[in-house]
Amino acid sequence: MTGPTLQGFKDLVRGRCGLMLEGNGEETLKAAIAARMQATGVLGEQAYLARLTTNEAEFQELVTLLTINETYFFREPEQLALLTEKMVPRLLALRGPGRPIRILSAGCSTGEEPYSIAMALLDQYGEAMGSLVRLYAGDIDHLALAKARAGHYSAFSFRALSPERQQRYFAPIGRHGFALAETVRTRVEFHHLNLLSAEPPASLHDFDIVLFRNVSIYFDADTRRAIQHNLARMMTLDGVLLVGTAETLANDLGVLRLVEEDGHFYFAKGAAAPPPPRPSRSPPPAPPAPPPKPNRPVPAPVVATVVATAAPAPDLDTARRLIRDKRHDEAGALLRGILAQSPDHLSALVLLAHVQVLRRDHPAAQTLAQRALELDSWSVEAMVVQGFAAKWQGDHDAAIRWFKQAVYTRHHCWVAQYYLAESYRAAGQPDLARRTYRVALQHLTQHPDGDGGLSLPLGLPVAEVRFLCERHAGGRG
Repeated sequence: MTGPTLQGFKDLVRGRCGLMLEGNGEETLKAAIAARMQATGVLGEQAYLARLTTNEAEFQELVTLLTINETYFFREPEQLALLTEKMVPRLLALRGPGRPIRILSAGCSTGEEPYSIAMALLDQYGEAMGSLVRLYAGDIDHLALAKARAGHYSAFSFRALSPERQQRYFAPIGRHGFALAETVRTRVEFHHLNLLSAEPPASLHDFDIVLFRNVSIYFDADTRRAIQHNLARMMTLDGVLLVGTAETLANDLGVLRLVEEDGHFYFAKGAAAPPPPRPSRSPPPAPPAPPPKPNRPVPAPVVATVVATAAPAPDLDTARRLIRDKRHDEAGALLRGILAQSPDHLSALVLLAHVQVLRRDHPAAQTLAQRALELDSWSVEAMVVQGFAAKWQGDHDAAIRWFKQAVYTRHHCWVAQYYLAESYRAAGQPDLARRTYRVALQHLTQHPDGDGGLSLPLGLPVAEVRFLCERHAGGRG
């Protein structure tokens, strides 16, 4: 296939549905074109391109061969817990009875994501869920939608599903298949949805919560921005958008406002106030259904012990565990107690700086990290924290400088390499970005640790980062 002809196919696909087909994507496109030309009996690539231009049904058949439906139940469970245990109960308490909460899974693939939400809400509210929440899902791939509606899955989709939920909501069929229970399957309404279309199906409107997770990695920044505008039009004035854990930075495009809650990031429409602080003792008002699970109480004795004891042993492992559990207030109190008695405790300074980044208090994070660097100018952790703070504030040049220093100090740190590549890309330096993504991928493959070998409890999603590195290393930046 000649270059101009292949480019014509790529431009058509990108223009209609936004899919970027660079690098390995070109081979996928070539194979899909060959398969559909054989299936339709069309002779000649130009003739098939002309057919695609005028035949929407055939275009959808081609798209089906281009999309990657890699998903599974309860993927990124912490985000789903935020949605089902905090966002939904909060909305129910604010609005009261009469208007169900509307949730959309955009780019739902074969249905694992919306069905995961349905199972979690059924666990929480029982049969009352039907009157409290309406679940919708959409995807451009009609074959994926057909599978989602059928509700038949293999064990491959169960890698993060608890045995209890599998037993409760699935029944074996055939030798290796499982059928989803009707009580879950009927809770989700599926629609064909092109995310680039400015006119979605009429029923897809006024959503309180939209999930667009692990999908945006297939689109460039301009396409992501257009999609966000389309999704925003489908949301209520105070609606929120959840993206994948590894996609937050790539989707902070100025369309929606970035919000942090308990260490999780999402985007909010309009000028809605940030979520209210978590109550320390009393639970939130109960919605007209079984009450949500109470928030984990703050273990005050831990903090009091650290502050009151004359010479406590710095319990940094406890602080790291609290950070991993998204209990940032408790971690911060513990670390401040350590620093109150040992102001020059390097590890406590760096960990507290990391907590401040997670809390979006970037000036405080920078001050703490600078104190750490004054104590140890070779602290890679402090350099990485400085890079995070600069990047989140949109200072790409400063982020590049800090991540460069971290890379020079510890070349094999894939976290520093990856975020240096991200910063290069954000600063409009695609060649440097591609080269650095390749280096990050090399070190990530050798050391697939979610913390990147750092003492910071980052817990980055290694599989998603690897995918992003592979995509951007071969793309156009």
